[in-house]
Amino acid sequence: MLLEKFKNKYLIKGTLIALSPIHIGAGNKDFDPLQVDNTVIRDVYGNPYIPGSSLKGVLRSFMEALINSGIYSNFKTCIIIDKPCISNKYVNELKVKYPRNNEERDKKIAIDIYKKMCDVCKIFGCNFFASKLKISDCTLKDEKAYIEKRDGVVIDRDSGTSLNGRKYDFEQVAMGTKFNFNMVIDNLDDDHEELLKIIIKVLENGDLQIGGKTSVGLGKIKLEDMESYKITKENLKEYLLSGLKDEMRWKNVQ
Repeated sequence: MLLEKFKNKYLIKGTLIALSPIHIGAGNKDFDPLQVDNTVIRDVYGNPYIPGSSLKGVLRSFMEALINSGIYSNFKTCIIIDKPCISNKYVNELKVKYPRNNEERDKKIAIDIYKKMCDVCKIFGCNFFASKLKISDCTLKDEKAYIEKRDGVVIDRDSGTSLNGRKYDFEQVAMGTKFNFNMVIDNLDDDHEELLKIIIKVLENGDLQIGGKTSVGLGKIKLEDMESYKITKENLKEYLLSGLKDEMRWKNVQ
């Protein structure tokens, strides 16, 4: 289902809870000795947040691994980094296939690309197709968050031992911190509704880890108080005029 015409919109809302401390680095290069070596990313108000792009990337990788396990035989996925389902060679072949004087050339190329894409790419996008799934930056739900400071030891990658006793410190957002969660999926294919339900369940089960230092248990998150809505052609006008209503909840919309 291409994005040129409205078919449906799914809105998933809720609260992301940190099941363990979270460290998403700000990438600062401040050499002030009084500052922490690795700070957490903050918004313009100084509050920590979870970038939507980071969460989407982690979610995509998890779904690729899950579907590649074979437990969902009705869905297929590529490995977007190593073995993408759509190659530059294939796209160039399509450009040769359809002559430039064809008025619907771009649309025909897009349709052929979409047909060849794996199920995960049809939702999360690829180099040649925009993503249908968008996750907003997860802002702090409460007024303040507790930021902890921890010490770490620099490890020699070759020996696996501490490097001459060198240490560093880093910030982490405390366990239990709550963030606002908003995800939108546009023009979802009918046979991908099940896949979206799996994505939501992965978030609710607390299976994802985000940020740095996940190998030591940081970054575990879980979606709670989930609300799902489905907007179709039938209720689109009411949604645009009045916003979300109970009758627009996914379970109430065919």
